[in-house]
Amino acid sequence: MSDVRCWSKEFLIEFLNIYKSFACLWKNKSKDYSNKHLRNDAYDEMVNFCKPSFPEANREFVVKKIQSLRGSFRKEMKKVMESQRSGSSKDDIYVPTLWYYDFLLFIKDQERPTDSISNLSENECPVMNEPMLDDDESNDITDNTEPINSIVREDQPQNTVIFYSYLNIII
Repeated sequence: MSDVRCWSKEFLIEFLNIYKSFACLWKNKSKDYSNKHLRNDAYDEMVNFCKPSFPEANREFVVKKIQSLRGSFRKEMKKVMESQRSGSSKDDIYVPTLWYYDFLLFIKDQERPTDSISNLSENECPVMNEPMLDDDESNDITDNTEPINSIVREDQPQNTVIFYSYLNIII
């Protein structure tokens, strides 16, 4: 398979323009995005475009090229977003070095990560999924470090020691 870096700029620009024209391939909010037949037709058109320059081109070839281009775009976009979030001045904001970055800006909205949702409640301990003690309950705990010292060996990893400490608090 041919490396994207070996493609001519003209060919790659035209490839991206064709890709842009088929919103069913990149616009996941579009109703056409879930239309399998429309997507197949779009990929066929892109394969037909690639065939004269790359006789081995098939759907897998086109999909991998698109994934490669989008992956590079995502990395550059992440650098830009992080530099903007860091509170840098306008002069310090990262300038993308990827020459086709501007040609892929149409997918920027499709690449935004969604906010993650925690599956832990506020009062739940991430280690054991047990309720964490409130401040007023912690006064009832006595210092029982003796049992932990007899269980924990020096060669055990630090997270095991923390886990045993947590167990001691629960017990």
